[in-house]
Amino acid sequence: MNNQDNTYNGWTNFETWQAALWLDNDGFIEILREEDNITFEGVERMLEVMTFERLEACSSSLLSDIVGAWMREVNIQEIVDNNKED
Repeated sequence: MNNQDNTYNGWTNFETWQAALWLDNDGFIEILREEDNITFEGVERMLEVMTFERLEACSSSLLSDIVGAWMREVNIQEIVDNNKED
């Protein structure tokens, strides 16, 4: 039984913290907020734009596999919940 705590800086895990940081620092959360699109689908699409669309030139590669594995670990709903305006 694995009781390891994988939380990171108050987030579910490192990947979620990192995604939230990039979305915020690069202004993407603000863009989603202006579009009234801080939804699961909106955040997921923005992460896809930030990652997979930049990898199109190497569609089948080690890097795309790594990015895919990273994306599967991101708790998108947590990012949405933490960025909803009260």
